[in-house]
Amino acid sequence: MASEDTGLSTAPWISSIPLRKGHIWGIFHGVFSAVQMILLSRLASFIAPMQNLFIRSCSLLILVPFVSWESSESYTHVDLAWNFMCAVLDATSIGLQVAAVSVTAASYVSAITFNASLPTSILAFLIFRESFDVFDGILTLVNCVGLVLVSLKSQEDISSFYGIIYAFGSLLSICLLTIACRGLAHRNNMDPVLVPFMAGVGGLFTSIASLPFSSSWVSPNSAEGILLCVALGVATILVFSAFTRALQTENALVITAFITVAIPLTYIYDLIFNDVTVLWSDVLGSCFIIVTTILLCARSTLDV
Repeated sequence: MASEDTGLSTAPWISSIPLRKGHIWGIFHGVFSAVQMILLSRLASFIAPMQNLFIRSCSLLILVPFVSWESSESYTHVDLAWNFMCAVLDATSIGLQVAAVSVTAASYVSAITFNASLPTSILAFLIFRESFDVFDGILTLVNCVGLVLVSLKSQEDISSFYGIIYAFGSLLSICLLTIACRGLAHRNNMDPVLVPFMAGVGGLFTSIASLPFSSSWVSPNSAEGILLCVALGVATILVFSAFTRALQTENALVITAFITVAIPLTYIYDLIFNDVTVLWSDVLGSCFIIVTTILLCARSTLDV
């Protein structure tokens, strides 16, 4: 039966909206990642570092009623291994981020942690044979130049050598986490709810296991501290919702390009609220980051 003609023509840009859903989720992921980083930094003055991870993980456990358990029965041991890897890598990444923001500014940490475009895209090309042509390489290199410019001050002003180590460890974990989630997407077995739930379980065990080696945990004793804990939980759910949905339709290069949006956002926060001085390198680097992100988005959408 022929489809009914409504008599209404569809504009070309409207017909391309489904192709841009992954880009929209990618942008949201970058924005929510910045919010999560800022909240982790703010909470560092209220609670112990690993307590941050514990609160974040508990918020993900409320997703258990929404997991598609019927679909999970068809998962193979490979699918379960990918999900387990996601849980471990997310807990590692956030644990290291928490440790880093406890000794240095969120903007400095984000400049290193979210510099994931080049390593992730190379891993995706090697493992999944995802597209990576000359133009992608040029955009990625320009993006990395921007990230280096933004990171210059963090190399000069960071107060702790351990903060740098933690941030680079978190960067590596984010790259591998993206690859693990993309592996599930390639197998058409990525549940956007199961992945964050597993991450919550992994973070819960990691934070509890760290108790003998971390400072004493305390309950937030102010309205601001409680509000920040609630906000962290909400931001965490939003980060994972955007992340998993973006990875269902976009390759790893595009996703890691979008997460770099978090870098200028955290710099703006530190500039306004923490009196962090912004240099010309910060401005130029942020421009490189934003421009390459827009170009990657436009190129993928228009298939040029």
